[in-house]
Amino acid sequence: MFLNNVEKKILNKYIDTYINKLKIDRRTAEGMVKANIIKAKETAIREGVYNLPPDYWKEIFKMEKDNIDNDFTRYYKRAREDGVNDTDIIAWWETYPVERYLEVKTQELIVVDRLTSELVADIEEIDDEELENQLDEIARENYPIYGNILEKSDTGIDADRDLPRELIFRVNVLLSRPGAQKLRKEAQKFSSFNAFIRYLAKEDRLV
Repeated sequence: MFLNNVEKKILNKYIDTYINKLKIDRRTAEGMVKANIIKAKETAIREGVYNLPPDYWKEIFKMEKDNIDNDFTRYYKRAREDGVNDTDIIAWWETYPVERYLEVKTQELIVVDRLTSELVADIEEIDDEELENQLDEIARENYPIYGNILEKSDTGIDADRDLPRELIFRVNVLLSRPGAQKLRKEAQKFSSFNAFIRYLAKEDRLV
């Protein structure tokens, strides 16, 4: 798939991220980023947002104000219930569409890589299915998982549902601050890390 100049710049930017975070060589990083940026572009095209302007949030806010009923307003009604605010929506839309999805995918890769390394170090013999199940369970307990907020949670607990992707920027800032480890300990009281993030949003602590 053809990448335009903006997408080529994004590709180069994320190559360094993959090298540093995943501890892989440049050639491997280039291949992974290119594959993921193509998937991100395909997703943006499939979801019908690739060609929408970066200030489309203005149209979304207008539709919400006018009580228009469509896919956007139904989605954002649920997203706002999950803690998404105007600032999140603006930041999401003003991020280039391909980079939005690439950022989510990159974070998933970093989490899986980190957890796989930890599990393999502790467990000598483990089959692929067991490893996958443990990765999923540990990831949901310790990290934010983003995805389709309209789908039901696998656990049956509504708060465990995937988080709106629009929250990724605020959550990233929160987890990069001093004291993040204390937050992770607090999260252990909840059914999942996603449930904890929803709690923080409701308590106006996700700032």
